[in-house]
Amino acid sequence: MTRTARRGFTLIELLVVIAIIGVLIALLLPAVQSAREAARRAQCVNNLKQIGLAMHNYHQAVGSFPMAMTTAYSDIGVQANWGTFGALALLLPYMEQGPLYSSINFDWNFWQGRGNIENRTVWLTRVNSYECPSDGMTGEANTNNYFGSVGTTAGVRNHAGSTGIFAQRETYGIEDIRDGTSNTVAFSEALVSTAAGSPTQTKWRDGPAPSGATPSAAYRALNAALDLPGMQQDWQACNAFFVSEINHGQRGYRWGLSNLGESLFQTLIPPNSNDYPWNACRLDCPGCGVLHSGYYNATSNHPGGVNVGLADGSVRFVKNTVSMPIWWALGTRAGGEVISADQY
Repeated sequence: MTRTARRGFTLIELLVVIAIIGVLIALLLPAVQSAREAARRAQCVNNLKQIGLAMHNYHQAVGSFPMAMTTAYSDIGVQANWGTFGALALLLPYMEQGPLYSSINFDWNFWQGRGNIENRTVWLTRVNSYECPSDGMTGEANTNNYFGSVGTTAGVRNHAGSTGIFAQRETYGIEDIRDGTSNTVAFSEALVSTAAGSPTQTKWRDGPAPSGATPSAAYRALNAALDLPGMQQDWQACNAFFVSEINHGQRGYRWGLSNLGESLFQTLIPPNSNDYPWNACRLDCPGCGVLHSGYYNATSNHPGGVNVGLADGSVRFVKNTVSMPIWWALGTRAGGEVISADQY
């Protein structure tokens, strides 16, 4: 009788095979993650292109870009300019969101008082084109990743106008962008905040609401970039509060809201700053959230920088290493600066 010997894997051979498979997975996983992020970033870019195209279609129809903050009733006989509809809401018909736009009652504000009843369905609706898939937290509590630029203006509600493309109850058109539409930021990405009251401080995502800071003059300046020492004083205070206080951030809370932090940002602190690692900071209201007034930065999960939509409708990638003066110049519509693409 002939016997056939059957030979299996030894323990050492099995371990070698497992080790090889582990090495291959370790090599492939970053490539897979990179490919996924590239796809997500492409979608974020596409969203900005849609917003840019909508801006220009709106301009063609109305004669200007939309205003950043509107006025509406919060209750019978009470008009408010806080919590009202903003530019992203006005752009809805040009974002293939005509039915949603038609359901808005613009006589009432977005979420205060009577407006909360009249427009509740609208403000709870998610618009995919206003969400960047690279931000895995968007949609969990907050639903907007795209913010219109007020340039270098701080304390927007205290001014008629801004140095950027958007302003409160005031509109600008192409003729007002004397620096050139290809040299002026209209929109940028920003990460949404975690839920308000969260004790977790997440770099570039959350923000503090200090309980006793005194803001500098820069805090309420039409062009805050003219007072760098004042701003740095504010930002250092924000740094200190950021690591010591509970997060009150609701950055990107709703796409329709018109206020700073919700649908507006400033080109003051460069994107994803390591020196000032918070998403938003308010200094004038003890116990308040960080929305509406203060400093609001461009942030993203993209390696190396953020995507911005320029006023000509194009999309550019701005590196985290962009210098502060160049970032300021990109935000102002009529500062007279000369900028080349290799500077950002």
